[in-house]
Amino acid sequence: MLHKKWEYILYSFYDRTGIEAHLEKMAARGWMLVKMGRAFWTYRRMEPKAMHFSVIYFAPASEFDCAPGGEQQTFQDYCAEVGWTLAASWSQMLIFASDAEDPTPIETDAAVQVEAVHRAMKKNFLLSYGILLALALFQLVRYLSDFYRHPTDTLANPGALDALILWFQITLLCVTEISTYFLWRRKARRIADEEGRFTPTRGHRRLRLVCELLTTVCLLSLFFSFSTQMSLLLLGIFAVAIALQGLLAGLRHLMRRTGWSTEVNRLVTQLLSFLVAFAVIGSMTWGAIRLMQDTPWRETYTWQGDEYDVHPIDLPLTLADLTDQTYEHVSRDRLETRTFFLSRLSCKEVICQPQKQVTLQYEVTDIRRPWLRDMVVRDYLENTGYTVRFRTVKFTIDWDWLPEEVPGAWGADAAYRRYYVDEEDSSLSPANTYLLFYGDRVVELTLPEEPTDAQRAVVGEKLRPGA
Repeated sequence: MLHKKWEYILYSFYDRTGIEAHLEKMAARGWMLVKMGRAFWTYRRMEPKAMHFSVIYFAPASEFDCAPGGEQQTFQDYCAEVGWTLAASWSQMLIFASDAEDPTPIETDAAVQVEAVHRAMKKNFLLSYGILLALALFQLVRYLSDFYRHPTDTLANPGALDALILWFQITLLCVTEISTYFLWRRKARRIADEEGRFTPTRGHRRLRLVCELLTTVCLLSLFFSFSTQMSLLLLGIFAVAIALQGLLAGLRHLMRRTGWSTEVNRLVTQLLSFLVAFAVIGSMTWGAIRLMQDTPWRETYTWQGDEYDVHPIDLPLTLADLTDQTYEHVSRDRLETRTFFLSRLSCKEVICQPQKQVTLQYEVTDIRRPWLRDMVVRDYLENTGYTVRFRTVKFTIDWDWLPEEVPGAWGADAAYRRYYVDEEDSSLSPANTYLLFYGDRVVELTLPEEPTDAQRAVVGEKLRPGA
């Protein structure tokens, strides 16, 4: 039989009413609260019995205190005299328990209770929620802006799509928590003044649960949407982050037990928290760059100052397919991503020829939800331009997609060629970049030179659906 259990907590910090009712139910089931943390509460088994709990907000307290301060100890002694025993505490929240049938209330002035809740919220949570909300809004606006400009790129990128969803749910949660708290406080102050009673609080456990589940789904989606190597990198970083957070919590607990002052404990914890965040973000960025630009397990060699593959990976379409030639020095890259809406395959091949390099590059996007097709087609055809920044200079490159004279040569439903727009005389200059539509597949292809009809046919044969 288990004598100890842990519970993941979804209660809002100020939800005094919900917490007290929950602890009474746990006691009736034979579980007594003995320890509290940011996310988990610890219970020990006991004989089931009816108990009363009282949540008190004591603003001078801190989660970094190694022992109760003089004022807090005096308060606890007073509570003990009237039959209330401190069960557990965390930060400014003190939870007292009593097995008396009708215990004497610890607090009787409703206005004082409301003010005590507010002082605790100001000290520990309102600022944190405000900072998190500002960050979430900034990121949400950025990702929404990217989605508005190029929805296809976001819908095909699991990282961007999951980030958009996560920042939205963080924004929603912060706005809900902050607004609900202030609405409760305004109502509670009025009722305390007019009627002299404490207004019950109400948290958002269901919303928090939905957000937690959504976060889990997004993380799993991200994990299974990338290559095996990238997924392992994400898993490793996640494991390291959890280990570092556990180490940080253990160090904070050790500093409290060994008698370090509150100020030293807070300073060390905040400094190490910053270093942990910096290490996790830095390692994720470094690992992603290595995987995308310099895959560490890919065997390469150097030829004329450039790196090429000892064993080039397979691609659906290569320059050898188009030219019927064999190339000695080849470098190939392949990146696959998949979301609920779109899947995308990005390929690049670089060939070394005398005195120059030749590049083949293409992107194959499959529309997994047919109702998105019109939007995807419109996004490709209408987003014709990008901005380049060089130090303080910014300029825009514009182009147009014009229909190919003989689209059937590609074996496609429709085919377009890119033409760059000259800003001076608005003339059009053709590029060797093509946009091909095959049912629910879109191919954007850049060739080293203008293809022949035979090469167009090879492209269609290799890249159309079912090839």
